[in-house]
Amino acid sequence: MKIREINGENDEEAWDEYVLKSDHSSFYHQIGWKKVVERTYGYKPVYLVAKEGEEIKGVLPLFLMKSRIFGKKLVSVPFGPYGGVCADNNIATEMLTEEAKKIVKEEDLDYLELRNFVKCNNNEFATNDSYVTFIINLSPDTQTVWNKIKRDKRRNVKKAKNTGLKMDWDATVEDFYKVHARTMRDLGTPTHGLKFFKAILEEFPNNAKVITVEYEGEQICCQLLFFYKETEIAVWGSSLDEYKAYHPDQLSNWEIIKYGCEKGFKYFDFGRCLRDTGVYSYKERWGGYPKQLYYQYYLNGVSKMPDTSQSNPKRQRFAKVWRKLPLRLATTAGPLIRKGIP
Repeated sequence: MKIREINGENDEEAWDEYVLKSDHSSFYHQIGWKKVVERTYGYKPVYLVAKEGEEIKGVLPLFLMKSRIFGKKLVSVPFGPYGGVCADNNIATEMLTEEAKKIVKEEDLDYLELRNFVKCNNNEFATNDSYVTFIINLSPDTQTVWNKIKRDKRRNVKKAKNTGLKMDWDATVEDFYKVHARTMRDLGTPTHGLKFFKAILEEFPNNAKVITVEYEGEQICCQLLFFYKETEIAVWGSSLDEYKAYHPDQLSNWEIIKYGCEKGFKYFDFGRCLRDTGVYSYKERWGGYPKQLYYQYYLNGVSKMPDTSQSNPKRQRFAKVWRKLPLRLATTAGPLIRKGIP
């Protein structure tokens, strides 16, 4: 078995063909994600493939990220919650991982970061297992799925409908971004720029969709959805705080779940969150179960794992300042900072 970096359209086509057939792949393993990150942020992709003869046995999508502020690292994959090694067997997994470690040493990087569903049992890796993603099993019988949702959430969905909120399934990316950018500023978190979200929708026209919730003609809640194989995925969602009492987020969640049932999807991925947080408790009440994520690090130029989570005290102090910025400034400066946080 040999490891090499892909080169050219033929390699990209073979990569996607393997990924789409694999039981271990995710939306973020697709070549389209490589193109989105390249086009938006200009980071160098290092897409490794393990081949036995002419047959692909595994892939590892990586990006070389260098920043004076945020350091130098090799990440699989940036700006996605998961997407590490995708391989047929342990041999391919080990060889791909070893090649990634070799690159970290040769480039004198701070660390290698892998975001996996399956833990890499290598003593050289430090592991952060604080993150999960919530999975809801879907069914053509929407009533069965509805009955599994906790009573308070069902009650809030009914209230939202009675308030006169409307779903817009033909919303534009600009509609989405108007709500998303403001919400992220209010949370104290730098956001990706509009260019990033446009690139996603251009690259995945049939597998990505934005929706909004309207109140009296104004967008007050938004969601970006991905569709991959049997799974409907909630990726980014935002809701304006002053309309919280109307429960637009909960109406949106239910309508998206129902949409997935009606379209024949088997699973709804409710998105990543930290354990023991309010977001975790919120998602738990929608009838799903947590699926463990393993963020693993091979440390080369640093002594400990990076911590960019919102629970980090430094991040919390930064958020207090960011919330006070004028929206236009936060929207302009946000992508410059977000670029360095994988």
